[in-house]
Amino acid sequence: MTDPRIEAAARAIGKIDWPVDWDELYPDIQDDLRNYARAAIEAADAAAWRPMASAPRDRTEILAKTRPDVFPETHNRAGWNNRSVVIRHEGIVNDDFDMGWSVAAPVGYGGMPDDWFVGWQPLPAPPASIDALGAVKV
Repeated sequence: MTDPRIEAAARAIGKIDWPVDWDELYPDIQDDLRNYARAAIEAADAAAWRPMASAPRDRTEILAKTRPDVFPETHNRAGWNNRSVVIRHEGIVNDDFDMGWSVAAPVGYGGMPDDWFVGWQPLPAPPASIDALGAVKV
């Protein structure tokens, strides 16, 4: 199955040059459009990652990737290595103490320094509705 982002982008690209329904396009043209879409999305995904120094420090939730070597493999916290996590910066307190990054959850882990992370990117916008996901209503 094709990634739904690639399929949606391929169909949008196809509408630019071919004023016909997707199903009327030859399969090799559809495949080419999927390849263009895949390349564009992969490039955009790679460009989305930013250095931690540029991350917002105002409790805005962001997606971050931890380094693969934060803890030794035998350490009980090695599960934090090489993870994508939603975090937020807790701020700088009055005496200039940096509270660090915390997992954005009701229960979590806090005080993580910038150097634990490879980079960050903004969270994607949530869907407008459950219908936008194409989910089955319960």
